[in-house]
Amino acid sequence: MFPKRNVDPELEKLRKEVNGPPNLDTVIINIQRITRQIHASYLFEQIGKPTLQKLCLLLSSTATNKTYNGWQDFAAHMGLSIEQIRCIDYDFKGLQDPTYYVLLTYVQHVEATIDKILNALQKIQHFDIIIQIKNDIYDLIHEISQNAKNDESTILRPNNMPKAPLVLTPIYFIQDIKKNEIVSNHVHNLQKTKKLYGSIVMLTFADDGLETAQHITKIFRSKEPKIGVLILQEQENYVYSRAEEFIDDCFKQVNFIIPILTQGYLERINNSKKIYIEDQNKLDAKYVKYIYSLLRHEYMKNQCINYRTSNKYMFIKIIEAF
Repeated sequence: MFPKRNVDPELEKLRKEVNGPPNLDTVIINIQRITRQIHASYLFEQIGKPTLQKLCLLLSSTATNKTYNGWQDFAAHMGLSIEQIRCIDYDFKGLQDPTYYVLLTYVQHVEATIDKILNALQKIQHFDIIIQIKNDIYDLIHEISQNAKNDESTILRPNNMPKAPLVLTPIYFIQDIKKNEIVSNHVHNLQKTKKLYGSIVMLTFADDGLETAQHITKIFRSKEPKIGVLILQEQENYVYSRAEEFIDDCFKQVNFIIPILTQGYLERINNSKKIYIEDQNKLDAKYVKYIYSLLRHEYMKNQCINYRTSNKYMFIKIIEAF
């Protein structure tokens, strides 16, 4: 026989008055139901920033362990390829946190609705994050509903879609987003410039390759017909305006990309975790890893066939050809 437990009537009364924990399954189902027709790009609008910030903070700060999965597993469930996950891990250090880029990649898809984000959080056992962001999502839905009408058969989406770096966009995805006016004007100028030059090359180099880059540029620009040379530092107004978009547009249009293989260059592409503070005002060195990721992405997309990348020996041959 167990001894009779002393019961405090007042305490028991308080226990009965306190609401129990929320039914998590019901909470998730309700949120999924109301976000099924809401495009996740709203997270990158001003009204979605609180939800985006909290989601990034909670997920990126969680290390993968026996209890929780980290942002890489989340990315896999959001449909990112292993190459895109590696690019985020290796090439975008110090720009934004990994979860930000995972979501930025996800929202490039036409059917990228918010409910699928919750599905992914469920699959990686992050119910804690769902509970912590649920009120922010309700607030976001309320804001959207004040300004948009939905017939429940179409997905609500904002007027402007966030721009993602080239390597984080779907290969066959055609963007209908209006280009930033500054970048568009430069692209137009670049197209006109291509008519004046026999070829245009993009140089990519670390700080210890600057002197070599300047020497190459002098030779190329003195040839007839002239060889156009793109150096980021010379285009700093465009780079500071919108770096990744500007680089993406130029990368797609130049005839050759020439990495200057110095010790500094090799260190930067091989040390993916390190942030080089000294490169912050040296634009060509700062974006070495980003341009390298574009090269690697194009190389894999072309089934490991190199069409446009030239090393130091190859650009000597290019000079001779002109």
